[in-house]
Amino acid sequence: MNLYLYPGVTLALWVIGLWLLLRDVDARWPDKEEHGSKNRKTALIYGLVMLFVTEGAAVMFLTLYRDADPWTAVKRLSLLCVMWPVALTDLKTYRIPNAFILFGLACRVLIFPFELFCSEPGVWQVLLTEVIAAGAMLLASVLCALIIRNSIGFGDMKLFLVMGLLLGTRGIWGAVFLSLIVIFFISVFALITKRKSRKDLIPFGPALVIGTYLAVYLTGM
Repeated sequence: MNLYLYPGVTLALWVIGLWLLLRDVDARWPDKEEHGSKNRKTALIYGLVMLFVTEGAAVMFLTLYRDADPWTAVKRLSLLCVMWPVALTDLKTYRIPNAFILFGLACRVLIFPFELFCSEPGVWQVLLTEVIAAGAMLLASVLCALIIRNSIGFGDMKLFLVMGLLLGTRGIWGAVFLSLIVIFFISVFALITKRKSRKDLIPFGPALVIGTYLAVYLTGM
């Protein structure tokens, strides 16, 4: 695979992510009749910022992490393109639409045939680690939801599944660890500034997105 395809693949997936985000803004965001144009402007500005950030990750794989397996890099970039719309949607509406989850699953399904025929032996072992990571994260999130009330929503559980399938056991733990650190600081800040009380829900999606971006930028995994 030509490594210089990374920016192009990232751009194409970013366009799909932006389309899904704008579609959700028009259909499901609160006060869409009164603030529809403002919501779309916010989504577009955010999307342009995230295009820069996500293309930055593509450049990282072209330079600093150029020895990484190409299809591993494509999976990481695909996940970033799936996740950035999630952060804003979850922040604004406290929900993670199924369309984003299906987008992530479709990316994994479409990548696999190329990975199978263009990569070195060991693809099935890689897939096994991804299934293990997805299953482990899904099980952990279900247990967490059962033990701690309102800790993790159903959308977060589905996002964990996608993260596991696109990160595998090598990448998932760093992303989750950094996400937990991020949500800790977000929660402390929200409580100190009285933006939230202990009874209020704090969306986990933005923290997962920030943690995953940090993991990919810092480790390439």
